[in-house]
Amino acid sequence: MIVLDRDILVKLRNSEEAVVEHLKQYRTDEWTIPSHVAWESFQRHDSRSDMLQEQQHLRSSLDRILPFTSDTALEAAYLDEKLQSQGVTLDSADLLNLATAHTEGGTFITHNKNDFDKDPLLELTDVDVVMTE
Repeated sequence: MIVLDRDILVKLRNSEEAVVEHLKQYRTDEWTIPSHVAWESFQRHDSRSDMLQEQQHLRSSLDRILPFTSDTALEAAYLDEKLQSQGVTLDSADLLNLATAHTEGGTFITHNKNDFDKDPLLELTDVDVVMTE
């Protein structure tokens, strides 16, 4: 299973060639997003009808939208503690999205090299940082 970050979701939707090519390696995997990424997508719209349309688009283009659960919250707290003890911090949304992927046993796919391409994080979780120009 792959779990897409918001930045990758946008680049995929815009058919950014480097991202599309990179994600081909996962074509047989389940494609998901965390519910927080869905929330970030809804925030881009001004009306409820546009938000509902976005929700329908996400549901039809992905295999699942992963819920935020108490297990995810526990994993987020654990990951935050482990990462902070090694000098790595993530903002709350990034931490919750990563914890969702980690809880579900998925690979978190992001373009956010500055926050996610760090050895302690890569040793603790399954993250694929897509490098583009």
